[in-house]
Amino acid sequence: MKKIFGVMIIITVFVLALPSFYSFEPEKGFYAKYEIYKDPDIPETAVFALLKNPSSPIKYLNLEDVVYKYQILDIKDNIATVRICFEGKINTGINDETGRSIIIPFKRIFDIKLDLDTLEMIDENGKAWGKWLFWVKMGSYDWKEYPFMKNWNDHGEVKGWLTGPLKKRELSLYTKSPLTKEITHYFRLSSYSKPSKTMEYLRFEDYGIESVYRAYKTEEGTVREEIGGYYLKGSSGITLDTGETIELVLIEYNYTDEGLFFETMPSFYIDDFLDQKLGITLLQMNSLMITDYDTSDKIIIEGPIPEYQKPSFEDEVKRIEQLIEQYAEYNPQWAEFLQGSETPSETPITETPEKTETPQKSELKSETPLPTTTQSQEDTENNTTLYYVAPLLIVMIVAVFIVLREKR
Repeated sequence: MKKIFGVMIIITVFVLALPSFYSFEPEKGFYAKYEIYKDPDIPETAVFALLKNPSSPIKYLNLEDVVYKYQILDIKDNIATVRICFEGKINTGINDETGRSIIIPFKRIFDIKLDLDTLEMIDENGKAWGKWLFWVKMGSYDWKEYPFMKNWNDHGEVKGWLTGPLKKRELSLYTKSPLTKEITHYFRLSSYSKPSKTMEYLRFEDYGIESVYRAYKTEEGTVREEIGGYYLKGSSGITLDTGETIELVLIEYNYTDEGLFFETMPSFYIDDFLDQKLGITLLQMNSLMITDYDTSDKIIIEGPIPEYQKPSFEDEVKRIEQLIEQYAEYNPQWAEFLQGSETPSETPITETPEKTETPQKSELKSETPLPTTTQSQEDTENNTTLYYVAPLLIVMIVAVFIVLREKR
């Protein structure tokens, strides 16, 4: 009888612990490396990096060969020390006397403290200053509202919806990392809301970001007219009755069965570390995909020397300004910049559409396809049930076997 009672206790504890059974459990020495997917048809794949509050007319950078990697250096009292490295090259868009584009390498390395329960980055006083989402605990999903930015662009919290498990076959076609081949189910954190099955977009304007770069008004029979600001390719524009175009952004991250971040939907990527530590408000890019992860007893990322701890890209921007003056005769398109205007429109950071029709009221226009969920609610519930029931059945079978053996 005591053994039966003991088995029942084990089953109860197992069931209570099941929601976190599939969660990724970070350990000392764990590291992961993420890189920007390079389209083989576009070898010069670049990343649009919108800078935060720049004093210079240069408000964005073209980044290439971007690597985002981290390693857990230590864990104490459930607080992890994580070393994060963000590095790559800046394509200045300036040609030297030989006609070659000038490239500036960059590297940023910071050690942060991370609360493993909340995934909040904390300062020396234990105060939370941001969220970090390279893994999430999978104990609570099913369209739970989940904060994934603590203070984006100094404007406060950003929330999305965490849902899953979903079948791998429903992953976006943009999933390219070879390390995702073994994934059978995945979880998603996105601005897709289940109750209405509509998109809950973030508005750039709500976070103090000008968002139209080279947008054009076009009316039949008239010449297109530049209206200034920033044009973020891939964003969705809604034109109001007033004629104002509101630029919106769709955020979507994917996680493995365990909760390890493995790929973001191509287009926009944001996180509090880039925003608050590096001064990058937003990255626009192809997939940020995981290319390596493991656990090592050695530190694989070099130490964060002062040279690697610059809180902005101000030095690189000043270097670009110097290059503009130095090579002005070889880059006539930069003449307007030297006169104190915005970054020259002849070399925009993103492609400018040849012709953009003015959308009707509330008409969505986007070059990035909105995610569609082909899985029915019943399928989702069946998958969720399977995650709970399968392990439970195994435990119950073992329990029954023990009970029958006792009776004999």
